[in-house]
Amino acid sequence: MKISLNKPCPCHSGRRAKSCCAPTLKGRPAATPEDLMRSRFAAYALGAVGHVMATTHADSPHHQDNATDWAVELRKFCATMSFDGLTIHESGEAGPRGFVHFTAQLSQEGADRSFSERSSFRRVEGRWLYDRGEPGPA
Repeated sequence: MKISLNKPCPCHSGRRAKSCCAPTLKGRPAATPEDLMRSRFAAYALGAVGHVMATTHADSPHHQDNATDWAVELRKFCATMSFDGLTIHESGEAGPRGFVHFTAQLSQEGADRSFSERSSFRRVEGRWLYDRGEPGPA
């Protein structure tokens, strides 16, 4: 699915995509962990699995060595889920480490699949990468 630059961003920031996640989805490094989190949510909503894969740290438990199988798995997830909202509760960074505490509002065939997470990020060669997440309070 293609991102519509003048429409609201799929990350639910309230901004237009062209001034929110579109530049990051097109390859510009995210400025902060929160920017990366938002772009990854938008990528899931759009089915842009290449962005999700490219922004996952190689040491992450979510990273898979078989890129073909990983892409198939991600596409299936994106196609079966509705990405209804994203609320950022808190975010920050200290040197090469960062975090984002968020709630993702998701649904699947009418069933609520929302969750909260505290994600950790690492900056590697000037780029933020998703490392891992732990369930967080809502």
